[in-house]
Amino acid sequence: MSRGDEAAFRDLLARYRSTMYATAYAALVDPEQVDATVADAFAEARRTAAGFLDSLGTVSGWLTHLTRLCIAARRHTRRPATQ
Repeated sequence: MSRGDEAAFRDLLARYRSTMYATAYAALVDPEQVDATVADAFAEARRTAAGFLDSLGTVSGWLTHLTRLCIAARRHTRRPATQ
């Protein structure tokens, strides 16, 4: 990632972190789980940023979608085994 891209990504984090946190908190409540989920969502955003097409939606919507996917993944891995 180039310096300009890194700065832009930090700006993105600063701008949308509270929205992503609120989305995750509403679903998970536990602050540690919420922080980890938001970190996972931003890691996924960094990994897939080149594929984001603003003609298909907003940055906020894309990040919210990634956050919800990470919430679902975290819930799936937390489920206790059934007998």
